[in-house]
Amino acid sequence: MAARAGVSRQTVSNVLNAPGRVAPETAERVRSAIAALGYRPNRAARNLRERASRCIGFKIAHPAGLNNLLDRFLHALADAAGSAGYHVLLFTSPESDAATGAAPATATMATTAIADAELACYEDLVGTGTVDAFVVADVVVNDPRPAWCARMGVPCVCFGRPWGREHELYSWVDVDGGDGLAQSVDHLVARGHRRIAYLGWPEGSRVGDERRAGWDRAMRRHGLDPSGLAGGCEEDTAAVSAVARELLAMPDPPTAFACGSDTFAVAARLAGGLDPHGVPKVDVVGYDDSPALALMAPPMPSVRQPVDEVARRIVDLLLERIRTPGLPPEGVMLRPELVTRGEAGR
Repeated sequence: MAARAGVSRQTVSNVLNAPGRVAPETAERVRSAIAALGYRPNRAARNLRERASRCIGFKIAHPAGLNNLLDRFLHALADAAGSAGYHVLLFTSPESDAATGAAPATATMATTAIADAELACYEDLVGTGTVDAFVVADVVVNDPRPAWCARMGVPCVCFGRPWGREHELYSWVDVDGGDGLAQSVDHLVARGHRRIAYLGWPEGSRVGDERRAGWDRAMRRHGLDPSGLAGGCEEDTAAVSAVARELLAMPDPPTAFACGSDTFAVAARLAGGLDPHGVPKVDVVGYDDSPALALMAPPMPSVRQPVDEVARRIVDLLLERIRTPGLPPEGVMLRPELVTRGEAGR
């Protein structure tokens, strides 16, 4: 294979095990030789030699509302890991599924529910050599899992900052939710709105608080008063619709909603209703760009998280720490993107 590609055996090894060390054109030449010869590495032998499973553990949880973000993230994570020669091993922890799959508003409750039984799953997977590292995507306030991994010397990267803990102690990749809500407000202001309400989780949810703060800052930056325009409730369509109707019943009601999730956005659209021409009476912007929003009539704009980039950066951070134990933790903040879909004119 090395002879066919015109490179050394070490270069072939680097392409298979550490592609970042090889120039892109050389790596492509080696991969072409691999494909032509039909070579498949002996994973079992390599794992024994390296004393590694080449598996990354990922605990799956039940998504809340319309949000399929974790589904999309899982596919992106598997792709990114596969490109680096790793697999993603999925596991569950029945004792905490109900909590960690809940909306961020229940984060404090979720923290207490991530009990010793879940950490025992982590310990078992590491102790049996089943996984080399973990990705934690359902991070809650004071989440014990990053701290456990740090204490045990197990590589771990979080999708989302480990709220309630010193961020510099852990590795994470996050998306700036405050910036996403600011983009929503900017979009609605550009469409002529001045009374823009926020719908999201009750105060105390760190993710929700960040998004609400982004809305508040953007309103003030535009010289708009946000007082009395924030509504908070659980991520349930009936509850959200009730809060939205209360805001719309105000003497000086909002004409638009910037929402903390797509579930809130759909409920707000339903609460606002349509005029006789089928045009929504209020403009609404969601968050997470769920496929359901494209099916709304007219389609609804939403803030899209860069899930593919999140997964790539997480895998990069994780593999660096697998290959070089003792590397200091690192945090990466990414920016979301507002996706518009030809909203109806007003």
